Amino acid sequence: MKMASKIFTCTAAISALFLSPLSFSYEAGDFAFRAGVTLVEPDESSDRVEINGDTLSLAGGTSELGVDPDTQLGVTFEYFLTKNWGIELLASTPFTHDAEGQGELAGLTIAEATQLPPTLSLMYHFDQFGKFEPYVGAGVNYTIFFDEDIDSEAATALEGIAGLTGGDVELDDSVGLALQVGFDYHIDDHWLINASVRYIDLETEAEITFDDGTVISADVDIDPYVYTISAGYKF
Repeated sequence: MKMASKIFTCTAAISALFLSPLSFSYEAGDFAFRAGVTLVEPDESSDRVEINGDTLSLAGGTSELGVDPDTQLGVTFEYFLTKNWGIELLASTPFTHDAEGQGELAGLTIAEATQLPPTLSLMYHFDQFGKFEPYVGAGVNYTIFFDEDIDSEAATALEGIAGLTGGDVELDDSVGLALQVGFDYHIDDHWLINASVRYIDLETEAEITFDDGTVISADVDIDPYVYTISAGYKF
Protein backbone atom coordinates (compact mmCIF):
# COMPACT_ATOMS: atom_id res chain seq x y z
CA MET A 1 0.00 0.00 0.00
CA LYS A 2 2.84 2.37 0.82
CA MET A 3 4.48 1.65 -2.52
CA ALA A 4 1.19 2.21 -4.35
CA SER A 5 0.71 5.47 -2.46
CA LYS A 6 4.21 6.67 -3.44
CA ILE A 7 3.65 5.75 -7.10
CA PHE A 8 0.32 7.59 -7.08
CA THR A 9 1.89 10.68 -5.50
CA CYS A 10 4.78 10.68 -7.99
CA THR A 11 2.42 10.20 -10.93
CA ALA A 12 0.21 13.04 -9.73
CA ALA A 13 3.22 15.35 -9.37
CA ILE A 14 4.49 14.54 -12.87
CA SER A 15 1.00 15.01 -14.33
CA ALA A 16 0.67 18.37 -12.62
CA LEU A 17 4.04 19.44 -14.01
CA PHE A 18 3.07 18.68 -17.61
CA LEU A 19 -0.62 19.55 -17.50
CA SER A 20 -0.09 22.84 -15.65
CA PRO A 21 3.08 24.39 -17.09
CA LEU A 22 5.00 26.70 -14.80
CA SER A 23 4.37 30.40 -15.38
CA PHE A 24 7.12 32.96 -15.12
CA SER A 25 4.99 35.83 -16.40
CA TYR A 26 5.57 39.42 -15.39
CA GLU A 27 3.92 41.30 -12.54
CA ALA A 28 3.12 44.98 -12.09
CA GLY A 29 6.29 46.88 -11.17
CA ASP A 30 8.68 44.46 -12.89
CA PHE A 31 11.49 45.67 -15.16
CA ALA A 32 12.83 43.68 -18.11
CA PHE A 33 16.17 44.42 -19.77
CA ARG A 34 16.97 42.78 -23.12
CA ALA A 35 20.13 43.05 -25.26
CA GLY A 36 21.10 41.38 -28.51
CA VAL A 37 21.69 41.54 -32.23
CA THR A 38 19.47 43.96 -34.19
CA LEU A 39 19.23 44.14 -37.97
CA VAL A 40 17.70 47.20 -39.65
CA GLU A 41 16.48 46.12 -43.12
CA PRO A 42 15.13 49.10 -45.12
CA ASP A 43 12.08 48.50 -47.32
CA GLU A 44 12.71 51.77 -49.09
CA SER A 45 11.15 53.64 -51.95
CA SER A 46 12.38 56.96 -53.31
CA ASP A 47 11.10 59.87 -55.31
CA ARG A 48 13.20 60.77 -58.32
CA VAL A 49 16.44 62.51 -57.53
CA GLU A 50 16.20 66.23 -58.29
CA ILE A 51 18.79 68.88 -59.01
CA ASN A 52 17.69 72.39 -58.07
CA GLY A 53 14.07 71.22 -58.08
CA ASP A 54 14.15 69.54 -61.51
CA THR A 55 14.46 65.80 -62.18
CA LEU A 56 18.10 64.75 -62.45
CA SER A 57 18.60 63.21 -65.91
CA LEU A 58 22.07 62.34 -67.16
CA ALA A 59 21.16 60.39 -70.30
CA GLY A 60 17.43 60.86 -70.71
CA GLY A 61 16.57 58.56 -67.79
CA THR A 62 15.90 59.07 -64.09
CA SER A 63 17.62 58.24 -60.81
CA GLU A 64 16.47 57.18 -57.35
CA LEU A 65 18.07 56.28 -54.02
CA GLY A 66 18.22 53.01 -52.11
CA VAL A 67 19.44 52.35 -48.54
CA ASP A 68 21.63 49.45 -47.38
CA PRO A 69 20.92 47.44 -44.17
CA ASP A 70 23.07 47.41 -41.03
CA THR A 71 23.39 45.28 -37.88
CA GLN A 72 24.17 46.62 -34.40
CA LEU A 73 23.61 45.99 -30.69
CA GLY A 74 20.01 46.68 -29.69
CA VAL A 75 18.73 47.04 -26.13
CA THR A 76 15.26 47.48 -24.64
CA PHE A 77 14.04 48.52 -21.22
CA GLU A 78 10.46 47.64 -20.28
CA TYR A 79 8.48 48.65 -17.20
CA PHE A 80 5.30 46.70 -16.44
CA LEU A 81 2.25 48.72 -15.46
CA THR A 82 0.29 45.48 -14.93
CA LYS A 83 1.11 41.84 -15.59
CA ASN A 84 0.05 42.34 -19.23
CA TRP A 85 0.76 46.00 -20.07
CA GLY A 86 4.25 47.46 -20.29
CA ILE A 87 6.05 50.55 -21.58
CA GLU A 88 9.20 49.80 -23.58
CA LEU A 89 12.10 51.97 -24.74
CA LEU A 90 14.28 50.77 -27.62
CA ALA A 91 17.87 51.99 -27.86
CA SER A 92 20.94 50.81 -29.79
CA THR A 93 24.46 51.50 -30.87
CA PRO A 94 24.46 53.75 -33.98
CA PHE A 95 23.48 52.24 -37.33
CA THR A 96 25.40 53.31 -40.45
CA HIS A 97 23.78 53.10 -43.88
CA ASP A 98 24.97 53.71 -47.44
CA ALA A 99 22.63 55.53 -49.82
CA GLU A 100 22.98 53.73 -53.16
CA GLY A 101 22.06 55.12 -56.56
CA GLN A 102 19.38 53.42 -58.66
CA GLY A 103 18.40 53.99 -62.27
CA GLU A 104 21.02 56.13 -64.00
CA LEU A 105 23.05 56.23 -60.78
CA ALA A 106 22.94 52.44 -60.29
CA GLY A 107 26.13 51.02 -58.80
CA LEU A 108 27.21 54.35 -57.30
CA THR A 109 27.35 54.82 -53.53
CA ILE A 110 26.12 58.38 -53.04
CA ALA A 111 26.49 59.05 -49.34
CA GLU A 112 26.85 57.50 -45.89
CA ALA A 113 24.84 58.43 -42.80
CA THR A 114 24.60 57.27 -39.20
CA GLN A 115 21.34 57.11 -37.28
CA LEU A 116 19.88 56.31 -33.88
CA PRO A 117 16.25 55.09 -33.71
CA PRO A 118 14.92 55.52 -30.12
CA THR A 119 11.40 54.10 -29.96
CA LEU A 120 8.84 54.27 -27.16
CA SER A 121 6.07 51.65 -27.29
CA LEU A 122 3.06 50.44 -25.31
CA MET A 123 3.18 46.64 -25.10
CA TYR A 124 0.59 43.93 -24.40
CA HIS A 125 1.82 40.50 -23.22
CA PHE A 126 -0.22 37.29 -23.51
CA ASP A 127 0.57 35.35 -20.34
CA GLN A 128 -1.55 32.21 -20.77
CA PHE A 129 1.10 30.05 -22.48
CA GLY A 130 3.43 29.24 -19.61
CA LYS A 131 7.08 30.00 -20.30
CA PHE A 132 6.30 31.16 -23.84
CA GLU A 133 4.97 34.74 -23.74
CA PRO A 134 4.10 36.45 -27.04
CA TYR A 135 3.38 40.17 -27.20
CA VAL A 136 2.37 42.99 -29.52
CA GLY A 137 3.22 46.67 -29.32
CA ALA A 138 2.71 50.07 -30.93
CA GLY A 139 4.46 53.35 -30.37
CA VAL A 140 6.44 56.28 -31.73
CA ASN A 141 9.88 56.26 -33.31
CA TYR A 142 12.21 59.26 -33.54
CA THR A 143 15.15 58.64 -35.88
CA ILE A 144 18.12 60.99 -35.58
CA PHE A 145 20.57 61.26 -38.50
CA PHE A 146 24.13 62.49 -38.07
CA ASP A 147 27.66 62.14 -39.51
CA GLU A 148 26.32 62.41 -43.06
CA ASP A 149 29.09 62.40 -45.70
CA ILE A 150 29.19 62.25 -49.48
CA ASP A 151 31.03 59.19 -50.78
CA SER A 152 34.39 59.94 -52.42
CA GLU A 153 33.41 57.93 -55.51
CA ALA A 154 30.21 59.92 -55.90
CA ALA A 155 32.03 63.22 -55.34
CA THR A 156 34.51 62.37 -58.13
CA ALA A 157 31.74 61.24 -60.49
CA LEU A 158 29.57 64.33 -59.93
CA GLU A 159 32.55 66.64 -60.37
CA GLY A 160 33.40 64.92 -63.65
CA ILE A 161 29.83 64.90 -64.95
CA ALA A 162 28.50 68.25 -63.80
CA GLY A 163 31.52 70.09 -62.41
CA LEU A 164 30.07 69.95 -58.89
CA THR A 165 32.55 70.28 -56.03
CA GLY A 166 32.20 70.17 -52.25
CA GLY A 167 29.04 68.38 -51.26
CA ASP A 168 27.50 68.87 -47.82
CA VAL A 169 25.03 66.07 -47.04
CA GLU A 170 22.02 66.49 -44.75
CA LEU A 171 19.18 64.08 -43.89
CA ASP A 172 16.10 65.25 -42.01
CA ASP A 173 15.23 63.54 -38.73
CA SER A 174 12.03 61.50 -38.78
CA VAL A 175 9.06 60.88 -36.46
CA GLY A 176 6.79 57.94 -37.29
CA LEU A 177 4.65 55.04 -36.11
CA ALA A 178 6.33 51.84 -34.88
CA LEU A 179 4.60 48.43 -34.70
CA GLN A 180 6.02 45.29 -33.10
CA VAL A 181 5.38 41.58 -32.55
CA GLY A 182 7.63 39.27 -30.56
CA PHE A 183 7.95 36.82 -27.71
CA ASP A 184 9.83 36.15 -24.50
CA TYR A 185 10.73 32.59 -23.51
CA HIS A 186 11.29 32.45 -19.77
CA ILE A 187 14.18 30.18 -18.80
CA ASP A 188 13.60 30.77 -15.09
CA ASP A 189 12.28 33.49 -12.78
CA HIS A 190 14.82 36.01 -14.11
CA TRP A 191 16.45 34.96 -17.40
CA LEU A 192 14.71 34.89 -20.78
CA ILE A 193 15.28 34.64 -24.52
CA ASN A 194 13.60 37.14 -26.83
CA ALA A 195 12.89 37.59 -30.53
CA SER A 196 10.96 40.43 -32.18
CA VAL A 197 10.13 42.10 -35.48
CA ARG A 198 9.30 45.80 -35.81
CA TYR A 199 8.03 47.95 -38.64
CA ILE A 200 8.96 51.64 -38.48
CA ASP A 201 7.38 54.36 -40.61
CA LEU A 202 10.53 56.35 -41.45
CA GLU A 203 10.64 59.14 -44.03
CA THR A 204 13.45 61.60 -44.70
CA GLU A 205 14.61 64.16 -47.26
CA ALA A 206 18.22 63.79 -48.37
CA GLU A 207 20.01 66.87 -49.69
CA ILE A 208 23.53 67.41 -51.03
CA THR A 209 24.50 71.09 -51.29
CA PHE A 210 27.55 71.89 -53.44
CA ASP A 211 29.96 74.80 -53.36
CA ASP A 212 28.18 76.69 -56.17
CA GLY A 213 24.78 76.40 -54.43
CA THR A 214 23.52 73.49 -56.53
CA VAL A 215 21.29 71.15 -54.51
CA ILE A 216 20.66 67.48 -55.32
CA SER A 217 17.76 66.07 -53.28
CA ALA A 218 15.35 63.16 -52.93
CA ASP A 219 12.52 62.19 -50.59
CA VAL A 220 13.11 58.64 -49.30
CA ASP A 221 10.64 56.37 -47.49
CA ILE A 222 13.04 54.04 -45.68
CA ASP A 223 10.31 52.16 -43.73
CA PRO A 224 12.63 49.52 -42.22
CA TYR A 225 11.84 46.15 -40.70
CA VAL A 226 13.87 45.72 -37.51
CA TYR A 227 14.75 42.14 -36.47
CA THR A 228 16.13 41.39 -33.01
CA ILE A 229 17.32 38.26 -31.19
CA SER A 230 18.36 38.89 -27.62
CA ALA A 231 18.77 37.64 -24.08
CA GLY A 232 16.97 39.31 -21.21
CA TYR A 233 16.80 39.65 -17.45
CA LYS A 234 13.71 40.37 -15.34
CA PHE A 235 14.01 42.10 -11.98
